[in-house]
Amino acid sequence: MMAIIIVIMAVSLPTLDAMYGDTRIRGAADEVRGAWADARARSIDDGVPYKFAVMPGQPRFRIAPDSPGSWDGASDSGHDSDDGKVKTGTLPKPVTFEQGDGGQQESGGWLTLVTFLPDGTCKDDASVAVKEQGYALIVVVSVRGLTGSVSVEVKK
Repeated sequence: MMAIIIVIMAVSLPTLDAMYGDTRIRGAADEVRGAWADARARSIDDGVPYKFAVMPGQPRFRIAPDSPGSWDGASDSGHDSDDGKVKTGTLPKPVTFEQGDGGQQESGGWLTLVTFLPDGTCKDDASVAVKEQGYALIVVVSVRGLTGSVSVEVKK
């Protein structure tokens, strides 16, 4: 009886993994969209530009004001700041940010991809790709600079 259960589990496990693999990467794209909405709202509320930065090849991202004190390396601990201005987050494992073109290198290895302005727009059009290791599926999240609108594209 136990052997039958083990055989059934061995056959069904790869199928379940493939079925839920798509869910993790789409969840990561939703996490990026949420972080961008948060950064945009913070910029509008505080009246200062906010940056969204990632660690390429890792699941880490960071939202902080576009000011030297926020990016000088002193607050790159990977934790949110006490004043609530700096927010860090991670994508679901094993999803990571892909190295893309463009961006501005900050201290501590952060790569700024998007700068949200106090009027609700972005400095430039921007995009970021997320990929789950072991899968060919890539999801690209893009923001239009002029309007701040976000779109998601799935690439196989």
